[in-house]
Amino acid sequence: MHTVTYKMVLFSVAFSFFTMLSMQTASATETGSDRNSTQTKSHLNKDGFLKIDGTPRLIIGLYELPQEDAKLREIAENGFNLVRVPQDTRVLDKVHGQELHAWICLGSAAQLGTDDADGKQKLTKMINDFREHPALLVWELPDEALWNVWWGRFPWIFGGQQRELRTQIEKARANAPETTIARWRSLMDRADDYDERGLWKQAEELYDTLWAELKAENPHPTWKMSRCPAESDRLIEAIAHGCNLVRQLDSRHPIWQNHAPRNSIGSLRKYNGMVEAAGCDIYPVPFNYGVGHSDLKDTQLTSVGAYTDRMRAAAPGKSIWMVLQGFGWRDLSQEGKDDPDQAKGRRPHFPETRFMAYDAIVHGANAILYWGTDYIEKDSTLWRDLMKVARELRALEPAIVGDRVSREPVALADETYGSVDNQGPQLMLRRTGDDWVLIAVNEYAQGISFNVNQLPREMEGKTLCRLYSEETQVVRNGGFRDGIRGLGVHVYATSRDLQAQ
Repeated sequence: MHTVTYKMVLFSVAFSFFTMLSMQTASATETGSDRNSTQTKSHLNKDGFLKIDGTPRLIIGLYELPQEDAKLREIAENGFNLVRVPQDTRVLDKVHGQELHAWICLGSAAQLGTDDADGKQKLTKMINDFREHPALLVWELPDEALWNVWWGRFPWIFGGQQRELRTQIEKARANAPETTIARWRSLMDRADDYDERGLWKQAEELYDTLWAELKAENPHPTWKMSRCPAESDRLIEAIAHGCNLVRQLDSRHPIWQNHAPRNSIGSLRKYNGMVEAAGCDIYPVPFNYGVGHSDLKDTQLTSVGAYTDRMRAAAPGKSIWMVLQGFGWRDLSQEGKDDPDQAKGRRPHFPETRFMAYDAIVHGANAILYWGTDYIEKDSTLWRDLMKVARELRALEPAIVGDRVSREPVALADETYGSVDNQGPQLMLRRTGDDWVLIAVNEYAQGISFNVNQLPREMEGKTLCRLYSEETQVVRNGGFRDGIRGLGVHVYATSRDLQAQ
């Protein structure tokens, strides 16, 4: 079949499938007639926070499962409430004994073909083995699955294939005339240019021509970037089959997906239609080290908030779970550890760790999880910083999951030397009982003075304590004035009871 026709047919089938699935889900949510969809709705409150025993909770999680009971107790006592566990009932028992919840990754077992009897049997056993355990909170789909459709081919498509073809051309020089060698080199240059310009189909046709004329075997003939969109749709359909089976077997536990900080919002939306919670991992520290984690224009600390916004756009109506940095890049390899430049690939400092957590929350994250802590010492500064941030967030939980206001306040910055344009810190105002909490996050690297305006009338005359400082502010004429450090976080509250001890 012609490539264009094939893509159109595949898109049509995929679109029809997801439209039908969305209509079924929407209908079930409205009528309550579908048990699985109705149960899915009950997993979350109206603001996307996961309900545990009927109560909305802020999820603070850890990919690492500490082996020592003392460390499990430590993370629980400091505010963590979720850990990733292997498929092992004994481990679930251990986690439950520390009053923690657990998530299990289903991995590739969650990808099912239409007639995949063996796969269905494997996934069914996995769900049935653990669904009744009291520690289980959520199922996870294969990590970064959508991005891996593309990433698995990158080393070959952008470097590996080109090197191998050039090697083959050099080998052919002994038996081919120089005019043929020159022609092949010209084809290589054109193909490489197409590749770098994103014209993958044209590049692939030239590479295939070279393989054929050189009479060499292409070790990966199907690894083509032009095929990735169709392969992504096939993955989404397979994940949909897997998720449907999970919900048939277990409607009590939600499904979540962690993405890479990549892929288009359109593609992510199609994928996220299958889950209750979605988010991505983003590890931007240090700013200028060539780790290539964020591919947005924003590669700074503030990329955490930018990706939280992006995940909200890619998963409307879903719970947003952001995976943050619990390591330094140099921790991940011996080469990094041996680098004499100590700033290169360093671990986040406390203000950075604190900023990233609050930046995610003010942009709408419902859960914060940390990856990479198994690479750091459990008496290290970074470990203690993570415990400290978790304590802060847990103390603020009643407010973070509390009532939204009908109109968010605004913050206007004073004129300054930087490119601020009067934009003050990002604000999030919440009410819990009789108390008010206002979180302010300065996404500029410079300090700014600012005025908060349009606070609710109920706050007029109230004193706001800036937590973790001695300062207070009194709300007058619907606002107050303050200043904040570059990339700083202020938490204002009407009660210091919301301050972690």
